[in-house]
Amino acid sequence: MRLVNVIFFIAIAILLVMAAHVYTTNHDVLVQDMIIRGEGVKVQTVILISFLIGFILNFIWALIMEIRQAIKGLNASAATRLGRRLSEQVQDARDLMAHGLPKEAEAILRGILDQRADHSEAMTLLGDCLLREGDPQAAALQLAHACETHPDHAEPRYLLAEARQALRDPDGAAAVLRQLASDQPKQALRALRRLRALHLEAQRWDEALETHKRLAAQFPSELSQAERAQGMALQYQVGLQKVEADQFKEAAQTFQALLKEDPSFVPAYLYLGRCMILQDQEAQGIEIWLEGFRATSEGALLQEVEDYYIQLGLPENGIAVLRRVAATSEHEAMAKFFLGKMLYRLEILDEALDIFQEVKSQVVYSPMLFFFMAKIHARRGRSEAALNEYRQLLRNLGTLKLRFECAVCAHKTADYEDRCGSCGSWNASHFSFKESDLPDPVRPESGSWMLA
Repeated sequence: MRLVNVIFFIAIAILLVMAAHVYTTNHDVLVQDMIIRGEGVKVQTVILISFLIGFILNFIWALIMEIRQAIKGLNASAATRLGRRLSEQVQDARDLMAHGLPKEAEAILRGILDQRADHSEAMTLLGDCLLREGDPQAAALQLAHACETHPDHAEPRYLLAEARQALRDPDGAAAVLRQLASDQPKQALRALRRLRALHLEAQRWDEALETHKRLAAQFPSELSQAERAQGMALQYQVGLQKVEADQFKEAAQTFQALLKEDPSFVPAYLYLGRCMILQDQEAQGIEIWLEGFRATSEGALLQEVEDYYIQLGLPENGIAVLRRVAATSEHEAMAKFFLGKMLYRLEILDEALDIFQEVKSQVVYSPMLFFFMAKIHARRGRSEAALNEYRQLLRNLGTLKLRFECAVCAHKTADYEDRCGSCGSWNASHFSFKESDLPDPVRPESGSWMLA
């Protein structure tokens, strides 16, 4: 019995005592008659009947409230038991899905929804089951219903985006993720990352970069170093899009902004130089390549200079530039190596050999260097010297390797790549002077971009 009822009965008892006192002190008045509808009725009888009616009404009301409370408690207990049973069934469905049995899990989840049609977890898991069963259309319908029923829940929205992506509707998936990020800005980190990945997969570089900028603005402390590097790569891809659209001035601005943030991004130097040359600013383009070499020591930039002048039909200008770099650069050995290589390419063999001899004294391990020296000795008929260089090459190398290697996955290529064809990393291909080897004799010149 509730406290209010106890207080009520105590109050009634007090009133009875007070009534008894009033009765004894006012007996003469209470025994007098009152006329009600022509009938004489004693005052005390009227008072007693009124009191009994009020008491009975209050008692009935209290009894009704107690019964209602008891029924409510029973209903709550039944709901609790049902909730526990449904939770156990949901866990069973999860276990089946974890063991690769989505069909069996689907049957359990549909049973749950038969008992409680708005069960959020079951609705979401059913959509996931349908996705795993290879029915994205049904999954999308189920998850859309879950989103409408529970608009504040994020998980069905993520799965809905996945289902629409499976239906080859990337725009629909992106719309779901954008709406989720807008509705829940403080919890938008996951949605924005998914949205960025979606744009990356579709190669929509502008949208991916815009999403990345939102991430950087809203969650600067959450971005990993790899994500920050990815932001640089996205800027680069946007620049490439502009190059492909012949928007060389806009592309150059994009590459300049990128290099301001990351002065070590080699592909940006390569394309920035090309953009300047394609705008008839040859001197600035060459200087950008050289500036990139000074900043990064990456041989691909000197290779670009070499190929450009060869393609242009002005190899003597290329040699002059490389001589200047070799004389002034902090990376003297690398610069001299590329100067010697260009001289070798132009059949200026004796000077090339002299330069290679200088470089040989400055490096510990460079099979390509031994290869070029061996070839020059062979061309000059110095067989013994050539054999000695070949022995050095084989002793240092054992097996011939390609010249450029990805710093992330160690994938090797004959030419410089702005993005690794194996692992997809940007700005990871490097000409490692101590780990490079024979060039491909039919390697296409990088200056072929001039013919596009």
